[in-house]
Amino acid sequence: MADCTECRSVVFRLHPGSRAKHNLLIQTAGACRWLWNAMLEENRRANEEHILTGRPRPSVSFQSMGVAFTQLRRQTPWLQALPYAPVRYLLRYQADAWKRAFKRGGFPKFHARRGDDSFTIPQDVRITGEYLHIPKIGLCRLSRRGGNPYVDCPPVKAVVKRSLGRWGCVVVYRVPVERQDNGLALGVDMNCGQVATSTGEILPQPDLTRLEARRKRYQRQVARRKKGSNRRALSRHRMAKTQRKIAAIRHDWRHQASRTLANTAGHIVIEDLKVKAMTRSARGTVEDPGQNVRQMAGLNREIRNTGWGALRRMIEYKAVEVETVNPAYTSQACHRCGHIDKDNRKEQSTFECTACGYAGNADVNAALNILASGTGATGRRGAWALAPPMNRQNVYTNLAA
Repeated sequence: MADCTECRSVVFRLHPGSRAKHNLLIQTAGACRWLWNAMLEENRRANEEHILTGRPRPSVSFQSMGVAFTQLRRQTPWLQALPYAPVRYLLRYQADAWKRAFKRGGFPKFHARRGDDSFTIPQDVRITGEYLHIPKIGLCRLSRRGGNPYVDCPPVKAVVKRSLGRWGCVVVYRVPVERQDNGLALGVDMNCGQVATSTGEILPQPDLTRLEARRKRYQRQVARRKKGSNRRALSRHRMAKTQRKIAAIRHDWRHQASRTLANTAGHIVIEDLKVKAMTRSARGTVEDPGQNVRQMAGLNREIRNTGWGALRRMIEYKAVEVETVNPAYTSQACHRCGHIDKDNRKEQSTFECTACGYAGNADVNAALNILASGTGATGRRGAWALAPPMNRQNVYTNLAA
């Protein structure tokens, strides 16, 4: 059993309640965008002078930029009418972006005016019942289907964002967590559009064919219509709404799948997949063009749609223990006899061993190999044995029968 506290986020719909509050929300979010671009332009200019003249590199820490913002606010009357802490906190995100730039390269980018600005209430978040208090704006009602699951937990931070004309709020709560280890181990194979477990269970993503077709139809409308026209703006709005619905369904599926896996076993074994490297573009260069570019682009799109990285993060904070193993040959090896051959997997979903003749679902077979690699279990015929050396049960059934 593990007792601890974690930060959990809850997404709410935010209702300003009046036109005046709505305008103040727009002004506050717009001020954050304006401050980001102004500070970024100044920091870029100072960094270029450092490169050309050899002067000391300017400080881009949150503290130094916060001092500059305080001086700027005293000289800007319209900034004084907006909340201080939410606008100033934006500079922390820029300071983190500069740290990443100096470590791995790639300067922070300017923020465009697209109607999706946001701001953060960094501390002293006040929620009374179903109302959120925003400094210098007032009380705004929060709503969520199913209510607030952490109504008795203290809020830590809140992020207010506008999307497609609607206001939303993500409230971060500090939640006490009690994880009960049931002593079972489970192997998980993540594939395109589904997740397979060593118990033989398949968790497929919802069918989004109709929504994907609708989104593509709106994309064609946007491409055909004249830029700047009202009809093109309407098509873009409809396309964005459809894409938001698709993303919400996929996000919900990842939460449901990760919760199912965490409730099944305390120890979960997954593959250590390098998603960023796997989804790198196969187009290549003019001198060295890639091969099977269209096929690789389709595979990369399916991997991103499944969201292996997001699913792994959800599993890691919901399960008691997560172990990663090398994914090499997990889909080509027979879990019964251990024979490795690429011809074992003649089709995407069918596995047939060329040595012992075992036949079954290819993803379930891979999950059994992942479990055996992570727990040290043999994974052979008749396995209901404990997984040494951790004294855990393998929770897969005898699929070889």
